[in-house]
Amino acid sequence: MSVLMLATIGGTVSFMSTSLGSVLTQVFTKTSSLNNLHMSMDFTLGVMLSAAAFLIAPELASNVSLGLLGLALGIISIILLHNTIHNLSHGENKSSYLLIAALIFHNFPEGMGAGASLAGMEWSTALSLQTAIAVQNIFEGMVLTLLLISLDVKIKWAVIGGIFSGVIELGGGILAGLLLEQTLATLPFLLSLAGGAMMGSVVLEIWETRKINPAQFIMGSALIPIMNYFLP
Repeated sequence: MSVLMLATIGGTVSFMSTSLGSVLTQVFTKTSSLNNLHMSMDFTLGVMLSAAAFLIAPELASNVSLGLLGLALGIISIILLHNTIHNLSHGENKSSYLLIAALIFHNFPEGMGAGASLAGMEWSTALSLQTAIAVQNIFEGMVLTLLLISLDVKIKWAVIGGIFSGVIELGGGILAGLLLEQTLATLPFLLSLAGGAMMGSVVLEIWETRKINPAQFIMGSALIPIMNYFLP
């Protein structure tokens, strides 16, 4: 199977899992409180931080310069986006706009990471990352859709917005495949870029809220190491 096809499959898995979370929101908003569903973001943040570490660490070991460049660009891009949205947003919904922007924007490098990991990493590591990112994306799709609903967006359009954010991940996976087809030397940069963007999103979200549910965050952080241990 070609590198482009593998990367596209990785991006497609991310797209479908995010879309599934958005669609499931229609069910859970009828059976659960929105506050309980919002708490899933703490679990998502834990998974994102764990995934970022697994994306970045091997690439820093294999190519320090490209790994550090990707990591720095990923973090800087999220910080710049955060500051831009922060300056443009006003009123009591500012934090919601900031989180929505961060979730949508980091989906592109996250899709690149999902595609690049499947196309260029060892199968055992790639499988655990793909599974964990997919699980995280389900919660991420739910949270994004709920945030849109909280801004008085009709649920149909909120779900469409969540699905659109998944399309961005697919685009990231395809781009990663196209770049890797030219040379696999870009792998450390792509994975570190994705990890940096995810890490930046986690740090900024914790900084903004200044409070998380420790149990859910720890459970999310432990997901990838556990999967990496048990999956073949």
